[in-house]
Amino acid sequence: SPKPKAQSLKTQTLQLRVHLREVNVGCVGGGTGLPSLLGGLKANPWLKLNAVVTMFDSGGSSGQLRDQLGVLPPGDVLKCALALARNEREARGVLLARLPALDPRDRLGGHTGGNLLLSMMERYSGDFLDAIDALRALLGCRGRVWPVSVQQASVCAEYGDGSVTRSEVEVDAGQSSGRLVRRIWLEPPVAIHPAVAKAIAEFNAVTIGPGSFYTSLMPIFLVRGVPEALANMKGPVILIANLL
Repeated sequence: SPKPKAQSLKTQTLQLRVHLREVNVGCVGGGTGLPSLLGGLKANPWLKLNAVVTMFDSGGSSGQLRDQLGVLPPGDVLKCALALARNEREARGVLLARLPALDPRDRLGGHTGGNLLLSMMERYSGDFLDAIDALRALLGCRGRVWPVSVQQASVCAEYGDGSVTRSEVEVDAGQSSGRLVRRIWLEPPVAIHPAVAKAIAEFNAVTIGPGSFYTSLMPIFLVRGVPEALANMKGPVILIANLL
């Protein structure tokens, strides 16, 4: 009869809506790997994206701004926000352009416009998460960007010969030259931001990588509270290996 058929169709529609619910995904990493992943995933309308970004970059414009202004390194956060931007190509053209040095004493020359913008937002708001949210609104990002910690720290490594290096750039250079990394740690120790821990608890799945193992990925798991937050997350944790 028509009535049971209509009822069956309604039940199937409800089941379809349940199966096609939005999936809240956390993407953990940094460097160039994480923005590439985000750029591919943002085209999927069923994914709610969250980038959980390493905050221990010491090279280039980010490292200089950290040293000069005492701000958190903005580079990896900026790249992830650009990857999630509504008009990524146009935003990259503006915010990744480097300011020319008009004077030898000009401390702003050589920095990207986006790094300066995010650093100034942090200085004036006094809160890095607020600065990121303002940038996200400006770019019309499809997703959130979370700094794993808002406490300053440097990546340190001890090698097989007992020597020690400090800073992300030095650790990366040592590992790339083939030196055996015996141990890495953060100096000083830092903790996960409470808002990030709360966000991780609500993820349906987490991806890790791709990225440099010792400088983009491992430092995130050295942050106090990150392993516990991931262990309590109910969904799967997916490791994406590097191509090389």
